[in-house]
Amino acid sequence: MGLLPYFATLAELSPADHIDATVSQGDTGRPGVAGQMLADAGLEFAGRGRAQVVSELPDLDLAVRALAAAGPSWPALHRVGHDRFAVALRDALRPLHVEGLGVRIVSEFGWIIGKEPSA
Repeated sequence: MGLLPYFATLAELSPADHIDATVSQGDTGRPGVAGQMLADAGLEFAGRGRAQVVSELPDLDLAVRALAAAGPSWPALHRVGHDRFAVALRDALRPLHVEGLGVRIVSEFGWIIGKEPSA
């Protein structure tokens, strides 16, 4: 999970209710949870898989700006302000930075497909 430093920073700086919501959102990766969501929506399971996503940013400052602009950042930004958030995120992302190359974040996401029940 390449974005773990980002999510750890959010957990550190966000209000408690946002942290709880973020953690429970991660429950969709636990066996049976996403399938139950499909069933609750009246859909049948049709398949699942994984996709790797690579984010490459030319420098640390741009990586911080891009992640600060992401929706999940808003509660932390609102709680501690942009300057404190940016410093914390920059520190968290520093291990992913290679001088002259930038920041490379590799994440793997799982997906699931639902379909309408057969007639």
